[in-house]
Amino acid sequence: MKKSLLLVIMILLFGICFLFNSCKEKNKNEIKITESQALKIAKRYGISGDKVLIYFNTYTYSKTSLGYKNGKRKLYYWNVSKECNHCPMIQIDAVTGNVFSEGKYDYVH
Repeated sequence: MKKSLLLVIMILLFGICFLFNSCKEKNKNEIKITESQALKIAKRYGISGDKVLIYFNTYTYSKTSLGYKNGKRKLYYWNVSKECNHCPMIQIDAVTGNVFSEGKYDYVH
């Protein structure tokens, strides 16, 4: 009887450990692009000099999105821009270093 109870307790503990470890989001993609590397990439797109605005951001995919269905949960990226009229802005994937969005500011007066 004691062996059965011990076996049941061990199975329950193993199950609980498995449950917690399987529910954790696995971040296989470590952030590889630093702020200085992002600024070097931005320089190729004409974003350099004084008043360059750079900040790190995270986008969480919704459960109904195609990215989520493909196994992606979060997108880590750098926003780099010069906030002036007709100045360029880009978004750089912080894992791969790819520029996935680019544009220009157009202010309407």
